[in-house]
Amino acid sequence: MKTEMIRVYGIVQGVGFRPFVSREASDLGLCGTVANKGSYVEIHAQGSEKAVEDLKKALENRPPERSVIMEIISAHADEPPFDSFEIIDSEKEKGDIFVSPDIAVCEKCKGELFDKTNRRYLHPFINCTQCGPRLTIMDSMPYDRVRTTMADFPMCKDCEEEYTDPATRRYDAQPVCCNKCGPEVYIIGSEKKGAEAITAARKAVMAGKIIAVKGIGGFHLCCDAKNESAVKRLRELKNRPAKPLAVMLKDISAVRRECDFGELQEKLLTGWQKPIVLLDKKTSGSLCESVAPDNPTVGVMLPYAPLHLLLFDYDDGVEMTDSLVMTSGNVRGAPICRNDEDALSEIAGFCDLILSHNRRILIRSDDTVMDTFEGKPYIIRRSRGYAPLPVMTSCSDKGQTLAIGGELKNTFCIRKGSLYYLSSYVGDMADIRTVKALEESVKR
Repeated sequence: MKTEMIRVYGIVQGVGFRPFVSREASDLGLCGTVANKGSYVEIHAQGSEKAVEDLKKALENRPPERSVIMEIISAHADEPPFDSFEIIDSEKEKGDIFVSPDIAVCEKCKGELFDKTNRRYLHPFINCTQCGPRLTIMDSMPYDRVRTTMADFPMCKDCEEEYTDPATRRYDAQPVCCNKCGPEVYIIGSEKKGAEAITAARKAVMAGKIIAVKGIGGFHLCCDAKNESAVKRLRELKNRPAKPLAVMLKDISAVRRECDFGELQEKLLTGWQKPIVLLDKKTSGSLCESVAPDNPTVGVMLPYAPLHLLLFDYDDGVEMTDSLVMTSGNVRGAPICRNDEDALSEIAGFCDLILSHNRRILIRSDDTVMDTFEGKPYIIRRSRGYAPLPVMTSCSDKGQTLAIGGELKNTFCIRKGSLYYLSSYVGDMADIRTVKALEESVKR
């Protein structure tokens, strides 16, 4: 028998890392523990030498999909015999902590969302270890339910059984909930809740009205992207005469109908980050002209929250559009609204109805905006799905770095000889030529 203490550094919080370790260790016949230590995950693995080595190989070669392993350190440990392998309470220790960004709803949860036999059928807050809110609901580290806004919602018996059962997809998934114990959607200033609220929002959109929708990192202003009068009215109310509006399309087939794009753009659109991607508009598309007037491109994203999916597809008989304007819910120059008080005081005058929910947003997160340049992804605004992960550079890089930025806007980072963008948020839509000009000026 052998006992090793293994420390794993990197993006290992909020990505299902501890459940993964627990399952692997149990399958290998190992006993011991795994715990979050804030800046790393610590594993005590006890068993045969081969089993311990196989666990380390699993950590190196096939960690959870959303994790990023930066370093693994292991050493012999003198430990008394363990009876089983367990996930134990987290402890906070000093060191760099990489917080997981919010993760778009995964395909398995999406399948359950529309499965009439599943107990989470049409649940607006469905999630698992591979998807759901992370950064936006987090109060402090390490990442555990008690330190998130999901602490407001005690788990029901069924959810608690899944949370504690290593055989389930929601083993140790911190935001786990269901229709019985999770947050609830509602229309502000109305008695409408749950299904009635979602149907009211869908009907309002199809009647040509503007609604506000509370998502993962804040509110969006939303209307039918095929309805010219609705989009024009939104522009007038928000005092946004020409700047392009982001569009959320129901699925990739709707994107193909509206835009021309390649393999790289499709990969960005369908990845777990689900950013807004700038695409070339088709002349045969059905989006109204006011979405992006006199502009050959349009910013497109796919639904990334369960509530977005339910706006497009719900069991209520409403014939719904597959194209929605989804622009940030804020007044000009202000950050995105994140709670009911913000929405009522700042954007209530822009919309006819506000669809909200009672899961608190602690940290605002706007949508990431991306383009492609010279066959590579190019980030224009780095936020949901990417923030707060750092931009990694080689330790062997030589030179100087200048980083400048405010709290909410105009954040960029220049390194002598090349450019690394931490947020690249120059206004709302930084021009690639502007970035190239900055790079050339640094070289000079």
